Amino acid sequence: MKIGTYVHQLPVTFSVTETVKRFVNLYLIAGKDCWLIDAGVAGCGETVAAYLKSIGRDMSELRGIFLTHAHPDHMGGAAELKAKTGCQVYASQGECPWIQDRDLQFKERPIPNFYGLVGGSVPVDRVLADGDAVELETGLTLAAVSTPGHGADDLSYLLKEEGVLFTGDAVPVAGDIPIYVNWEQSLASLARLKSLPGVKAWCAAWDQVHWDQEGLAAIQRGEQVIARLGKAVEQVWTPGMPLEETAAKVCSVLGSPGLMGNPLFLRTIASHCTTR
Repeated sequence: MKIGTYVHQLPVTFSVTETVKRFVNLYLIAGKDCWLIDAGVAGCGETVAAYLKSIGRDMSELRGIFLTHAHPDHMGGAAELKAKTGCQVYASQGECPWIQDRDLQFKERPIPNFYGLVGGSVPVDRVLADGDAVELETGLTLAAVSTPGHGADDLSYLLKEEGVLFTGDAVPVAGDIPIYVNWEQSLASLARLKSLPGVKAWCAAWDQVHWDQEGLAAIQRGEQVIARLGKAVEQVWTPGMPLEETAAKVCSVLGSPGLMGNPLFLRTIASHCTTR
């Protein structure tokens, strides 16, 4: 799907387990050359190649991948894409350890089917920090915006000339699994995103594209997700309560027992407990 003059959305579906199906949106910037926001999971090279062919482009034109963070559905296909095209990989300093060493990521954040989702470790060619800008070509600049919380050192990216903001997983999606490691940083990042001038399109990994004021409304809904979860933790948690017990009680308060089936949800709950 094309978004504006240069940007295309590439939805990718994948399986975490036989019963848990997920999707992630990659974004292609197609100017004189081509650039990706995130790399999806292992095997995404075929999806990228097919889409490029459908718009009259080729994998040989892929010059770089800008990773929002190190989770498997964002960096899992990077090694394959880099091997096939020789493209550059961009990421933040704090996410580099997991991107460049997938075994370390699995050790610290094991999830089902991890090695099926992450095709390999991949070197980061350029480390980006908040405010860094990369000129993709004359008149087309991508700027890094620090948005930690969902992960340790997430980046969003703003395509300035188009007013297109790629937010990765920085914005919690109402009705989906709330995953973040620091709720205070997440809220600060959401406030930061709302304050950015000139944004016309908000492009998330786990959500549809939102335009103009609807993008701000989506961020407000994300803030409400964090606030509601924090209130539930405050209602049930006492110091020393085991994390699993806390999570079960939170799920009961929220009426969402299915969240207990996701190990990453426990980390979300832990972020609220450790700051109280």
